[in-house]
Parts: sequence; structure tokens; C-alpha cells
Amino acid sequence: MLDTVDSVLNVSKKKGIIHLHAEDETLNGKTLTLNGRQVLHFGTCGYLGLEHHPEIKKGAIDAIERFGTQFPMSRTYISNPLYRELENLIQEMYHAPVVISKNCTLSHLTTIPSIIRQTDLVILDHQVHASVQEAVKKMLSQGITVEMIRHNNLEMLEERIKKQRSKFDRIWYMADGVYSMYGDFAPIKEMIALAEKYEQLHLYVDDAHGMSWAGQHGTGYVMSQMEGGLYRKMILTANLGKGFGACGGLSLFPNEEWYNKVNNFGGPLTFSVQIEPATLGAALASAKIHMSDELVGYQQELQDKIAYFNELLKQTNLPLVHECNSPIFFIGTGTMDMGNHLVQQLLNDGIYVNLATFPAVPAKNIGIRITISRSNSYEDIAELVAKLQLHFNEALAETNQTVDKIRKAFKMAPLPESQSQVKLVSDGTLRLKSYNSITELNEATWNTYLGKNALFDWAGLKFLENSFTGNHQKENNWDFRYYVVEGPEGNIVLMTFVVIALQKDDMFSEASISKAMEEERLLNPYYLTSTGILMGSQFTEGNHMYLDRQSPYWKSALKALIAELYQEQEKTNASNILLRDLNATDPEMDEFMVEHDFVKIDLPESCVVENLDWKSEQEFLSTLSRKNRKNFVQKVKRNEPFYTVEIKSKLTPEELAYTIELYKNVKNNNFGINNFVYPANVFQQMNEDSAWEFVVLYLKEEITDNRLPVSVCMCHLNHDQIYSPALIGMDYAYLLEYGVYRQTLWQVVKRANALECRKINFGISASIEKKKFGAKLYPKVGYYQAKDNFTMEMMQATIAIEQE
Repeated sequence: MLDTVDSVLNVSKKKGIIHLHAEDETLNGKTLTLNGRQVLHFGTCGYLGLEHHPEIKKGAIDAIERFGTQFPMSRTYISNPLYRELENLIQEMYHAPVVISKNCTLSHLTTIPSIIRQTDLVILDHQVHASVQEAVKKMLSQGITVEMIRHNNLEMLEERIKKQRSKFDRIWYMADGVYSMYGDFAPIKEMIALAEKYEQLHLYVDDAHGMSWAGQHGTGYVMSQMEGGLYRKMILTANLGKGFGACGGLSLFPNEEWYNKVNNFGGPLTFSVQIEPATLGAALASAKIHMSDELVGYQQELQDKIAYFNELLKQTNLPLVHECNSPIFFIGTGTMDMGNHLVQQLLNDGIYVNLATFPAVPAKNIGIRITISRSNSYEDIAELVAKLQLHFNEALAETNQTVDKIRKAFKMAPLPESQSQVKLVSDGTLRLKSYNSITELNEATWNTYLGKNALFDWAGLKFLENSFTGNHQKENNWDFRYYVVEGPEGNIVLMTFVVIALQKDDMFSEASISKAMEEERLLNPYYLTSTGILMGSQFTEGNHMYLDRQSPYWKSALKALIAELYQEQEKTNASNILLRDLNATDPEMDEFMVEHDFVKIDLPESCVVENLDWKSEQEFLSTLSRKNRKNFVQKVKRNEPFYTVEIKSKLTPEELAYTIELYKNVKNNNFGINNFVYPANVFQQMNEDSAWEFVVLYLKEEITDNRLPVSVCMCHLNHDQIYSPALIGMDYAYLLEYGVYRQTLWQVVKRANALECRKINFGISASIEKKKFGAKLYPKVGYYQAKDNFTMEMMQATIAIEQE
């Protein structure tokens, strides 16, 4: 996760749109100086501009003069004199007891562990702020049960309450009052109605972005939705560091009992240093403004500007994701490529806005976040809309995006035909061709570009098509798609294939997660499975895409492929797309894929034996390291006399049935790559295909009276002398004592050498063992894009497994 976020942000950082430094001598909230030029500032969370209010500045200066720059003690012992005065004013505003922390993140870390018990269930809104999620995540090790529901989906919340209420004392639903990216609201009144219906339901709401600009005395959006004060089963957090003009986090409680639990010994509250006097002084001055009529005028002034911005946006085709009266606006771009381009062009034209990217929003829902503040003039807002419309349309054309695509990504209704942006007309430079079977492509052409790599030469793919068609189980019927992108001269720039099939969502997850999911699948075989689009197939390994990186059109070709896969995803309702086995050390490809909203994931290393020119066993040993030679002698060569080895081009029906059982032994004990058990048809097709053979190991009669194989390795030889031991079956009763697996690897290496093969594709698991036989390890990555509901369900499952 951290590596993915790092790669995403690095792309934007290189383009000069994040991790910037203001270069001003003084700030006014209206403009910033960035990269040597003054720009209009539409990215602040200081919605009322109070951070520049003269009384608040004066309050900070006066506090420093009276109390110094800090009060370096734990509040458990003594609090700065200003704390009591601030607490009294905040309690007067909210009519509720309050605990004040240095910031809102510390408020969550202080409050949640103090209130939540092991007998409670926590249900997170999918988009609740990351600081809430992090505080909850720290409690998993304490046995807290955590679930997740789709954003603002109270039907799903009620369903979980009904199912879980008999198991828990209290159920906590955690949400934001105003969501920081889209600016939409939590359905507070409906949440309270549900809490009244189910006494176990309690509410924990973070209103960090709702404070000051909304509610009586600026108590926020959530308080504006409640009559008679804070709801009896709600803990509310708010932030003094955004609209309030100071800094600090508030935790507000409906009763003294909860207040005392947090205030007496609230983790970071107890051990951290206090809020600095200057900040307390500023907060006190702001609280006094909040209690005055002056604030009402500020709130109205901001609402008038928000309404003006909304009116101007209605006259454009800009995809505003959520229209409301909050100061946060989100214009969808769909892809990160377009988001980066739009923010960069706006910045160059004197407008600063925020890029909203993964993980703050889903990878397919990138956009720009615009905030309106009281510091923005009406002329500034009009200029923003004009330049936003201009550069948005330019970005559409530059990144081959359309408004319709963007609106579909955000599940927004399409615009009337008259308002739709004209789709970019192809310049005719490239042609993408797609096919449904390998038999539709020329065998020699396919083998020239892709067939040299591994099992997926032309004949190998015909084998796969025959094997994964007409099976009883739905997971073993695959749809194949082949793509060829030609340049202007008819030359091939890109060639690949994908499989559309049912997959286990944890296919590349940690083994412990897959093992836990398999226990659930004993009763529910299709638990957390979904249709996916996978470059290559679950059966094959190797580089599944030819891409001419010397061609000036390679990026355009890859864009065309991605666009075609998106269309296929819509037609098949596939939950995810995975482009796999790409070079992990290719920064240019990484940047390209991240910009097109694919999340980078590490895949198991590819194991390849490339040195097969040796003429004797002694020569083979000379290719190994000293340590691996010793291992070979002690753990492989010593056991070889115990075995009889046969190479069979075809098995009897009885042998084939037993081979399938041995394969299932291995499959049920290996969760490194978690896919479905292959059907009998695969093995029957192998048995009839001359490109396949079976390396069969028996233990000799003096070792055991068992005359059945202890190992069968199913190996494919492609047209270019590449040997692929694709599947293995073993009898685990003999595995450790006689080193069955190591002996099988050695016999496969010997066989490939005898066949004068160029290399062995040894697959993507057990890499430590394969290295001992001279295999080189090639790091591989995948680029992954999933629908939002798919991501949420996987997060939910992972949370459940972690807490177990």
C-alpha cells in the first residue's frame, strides 16, 4: 500500500503540482506565490478566512507575551490557564462537555480507544476520514470487531445491525459530517432515526470540514441537523484547524460519563504536550467571534459565493460530482492522467486547486477538489470557472477522455446531447484489432512476437482454449480476447491476450488471508469471487505483452488497449483489470500506468533457468554457487538412487486420474497463488497434446511397496524450445523424508537439458528452492484497477481476517 501511494504521488510531484512551497513574504488567503508567480488560491480549508482576522492574530500574539511559546507539561498534571477559558467557551457554543486535543487526529486516537469496548462492533463508512480509520485499525489487536459499508448506505447499515445486534452490546457507526473530497453530507437525520429504532446503534461523527461555516455559533453541519443539542448517542469531533482559524481537535460528548473516561486518561491526551499558548490564544479569540453576530455575516457571505459558484458551474459541462451548499467542490476527471494535466494547466494559468487522487479517492474516481472561501472575490470565482472550462476541454482532448466516460465512472447521469463534449476523433495513426480465438490469428506472426516466451505460443493457447471451454463449473470456462495494435505502416506495436473469468479476489493476497477465506468457501464456494480481466491467464506465466518501446506510438498503443479493456469491463461487468508480469524496474512504464489510474502491486518473482548448455552433471554443478552445490549433494543427489524416473508422453486413464489427485494435494496445501482447482478437462487435453509430457517419479521397491507415483510434473515444450513445468502433483506422505519436491525439480532440469532447451520457465512460487538449481529471479509487478465496491469488499474481508 505504501509503495503504491508513493508511486502515485511521485508522478504528481514530478509534474510540480503537489509538495509545493508557498514563496510569499505574507499571506492573505486570496492568492499564493508558487513557482515564482502569483496564483488565485482555491485550495484552502480556511473557509471563512478567519486565520487572517486581526482579532485572532492579536489573540495569538497576546498569549505569547503572557505565557511564552509553550507550556511544556502533560495536562494530567497542570493545564495552561487558557485551556479552561477555551473549554468554557466551546461548551457554551455546543452545550456539551468537550475534550480539546492538539489536532483532530489526536482526538480520534484519544477518544475511540477510551470509549469502544471489545463487546462493541464498529462499522465504518467506506469514505470516513483516514484519521478515524487509523484510530480504529489500532484496536484490531485488542479484539475489536470492525466492518465496513458503502458510502452513506443506510440500508446496508441496517442490514448489518439486524445481523449482528445479538452478538454485541453496542454498534458504532462512524462517518464524516461533511466529506473532505466530494463535499457531500452524511444523512444525519436519517442516522439518528435509525439509532432511535435500534437502541444498540451509536454514532461517531467527524465534522472537521463542517465547523464554523455552518450551524449556530459555527458549531458545524452536524449540529445544524439536530434539534435540542447533541444527540444522546453521538460522539462528535470537530476541528479548530480549518474554518475556525486556529488549531486543535474537539471531542464532544452527550454525557459526563464518556467525557470523564476520555478526559481522565485519554492516551495521547495524557502523554502528549499541550496546545501552544499562541494557538490557544487564537482559538479563544475565534470562539468569541463565533459567539457574536459577526459570524452570521461571515457565514452568509460565504454561502452567497458558494451559490454563485454553483450557478456558474451549471452553465458548463463540467462534471460536478456532488452539488450542495458546502464550500467543497469536486470536478471529476476519471483518470489521473487527466487530473494531473488539468491541475498543471490551471496552475500555469494562475489558478491553484487540489488534485484528489488515490488513496483519498478510488483509483477510477480521480478529480480536482476546489474549495471556496470568503477570501475569494466574485471576480476570482468567475475567472476560475472560465479557465476551468477552457483547460478541462483541452485536457479531454489531450488525454483521450470524454465527459460521458467521466460521468459514467462517477455513476452520474449522462448530460443532454447538446451539452456532451464532442469525442476526440482518432487521427487514424493506429489500428487496434481484437479477436476471440487464437485460431483467428496467423500462427507464425503470433509466435514471432509472443510465442517465444513460454507456454502461450499459438499451439499452447489453442490447448488452453480447448481446456477451459465446456466445463461444468463456471469458474473453469474462460473467455479469451486477443489484441493487436498496428502502427501507420502496418507494423505491430503491441500484441497481447487476456482472459475474462471468475477469479478469487484474494488470488495474490498473503497466504494467511487466502487460507482464512478458503475456510469460508467450504460452505460458500463463491465467497469473494468476481469476474476479472487478467492479462495472460491464471494458467500461464511469463511476459504476456509484446510492446515495441522503440516505437513513438507505444504510449498511444497502450492507451488504446486500456480503453478497449474498459469497454470489455463494462460489457462483462468485470470487477477488476490486472495487467501483469511487467518489469518491476521500468520507471517510465510505472509512471504511465499510475497516471492511467492503475494501482501498482508486487507479484511473485519469476523463476527462470537460462543456463542449460552443460554436458555433464559436473558441469551443471559448476554453474551453481558453493552453497547450492553443497545443498545439491546433501539433499538432492543423496536421494536420487531411491527413485525410478520415467518420461511419459501419455498416461493411462488410471495414471491420469491418480495424477489429478496428486495435483489436488499440492493445490490444497499451497495458497501462494490462490486460484480455482483446474478441471479434469485440462489434464485430459494435456494427455492428448504432443507438446505436453509427464515427468513421473516412483520410489524403488526396496524403499516402499507403494507402486504409485510419488510425484508427477506436467511439462510443456513450446515451438522455440522453452520448457515449462506448469503443474506438479505430489504424495505428501513421502515429501520430507525423501525430498520429493527437490528431486522433481532436479529431474525437470535434467529433462530440459536432454531436450536441448534454451530455458526453463520455473513459475512463480517456491523461489528459494528453485534458486538452488540455478534459477534466476526476475521481479515482476502488476497494474491493477478495481471497481469501488470490489475494493471495499476486499478491505472488509481483510479487516475481518486481521482482527481474527
